[in-house]
Amino acid sequence: MNWARITVTTSQEASEAVANCLFEMNAAGVEFKENSDTKVDLIAYYPLDDRVGARMQKLRDFLAELPTWNIQPDPATIDLKHVKSEKWEEAWKAAFPPQRVGKRILITPTWHDAPHNETDILIQLDPGMAFGTGYHPTTRLSLELLEGTVKPHHQVADIGTGSGILTIATVKLGAKQVDAIELDPTAIPVAAANFQTNDVTPQVRLSQGDGLKGGENRYHLIIGNILTKVILPIIPECPSRLHPAGIVIFSGILETELEQVQSVLEANRFEILQVISETEDSITWVGIKAALRS
Repeated sequence: MNWARITVTTSQEASEAVANCLFEMNAAGVEFKENSDTKVDLIAYYPLDDRVGARMQKLRDFLAELPTWNIQPDPATIDLKHVKSEKWEEAWKAAFPPQRVGKRILITPTWHDAPHNETDILIQLDPGMAFGTGYHPTTRLSLELLEGTVKPHHQVADIGTGSGILTIATVKLGAKQVDAIELDPTAIPVAAANFQTNDVTPQVRLSQGDGLKGGENRYHLIIGNILTKVILPIIPECPSRLHPAGIVIFSGILETELEQVQSVLEANRFEILQVISETEDSITWVGIKAALRS
């Protein structure tokens, strides 16, 4: 069977929205490849039929519309190639083996029956369906910080929940309740399905919203694997939404942005507890954990 391989090169900040658009057009799989600290390649596969032209035009229209949502897709290019292979799907799946994060967390795609121990925190979800599936350094950094932080009494807010992976991990690490908040409406059903697959739905309140805006709940822990430009305006809102000595965990921060994030945290009564990093494809990402000073 012949396939159409569509590659969209766009900005980091637009990658999640573009990936969701590709899946809405019934992509059989989407692969993320970073080619710099600002650019991402999203590779999607479709049957090679008379709908390819319509899909290309829909993508062009979607990219042109993103600036009206305050999302800058530049540089935004679309490349189309014909692929003669019936085994690409198996090769795509092979690129996402089970992986361990931290001491106990094991992430597996739903199609993989990975052996695991009783003490493992098992998370099952498929890559590509929404941002945050464990195959990106920012997600791994978040999970590592969560593993040493979550307590049984914790009420938690997960800002920009995406696939829901951090919410799932937080519940399985023992948190009492998690508010999973996501701005993108197309990610909501994906997260809901992942919560059900991982049997955490009773402990989760999933909602569409813009960060902490419009809410009144107070938390022991606020987490966000999101872009730095989104993190910075959220930080001043956190002290009033945290219990005394409450904790924040943020990832999605480039190494070059760390000093700015630390400065804003300290200016808003936070003490830096831990900073960890991971480098992939010559890009260094940072995760940060901070506690509210009394």
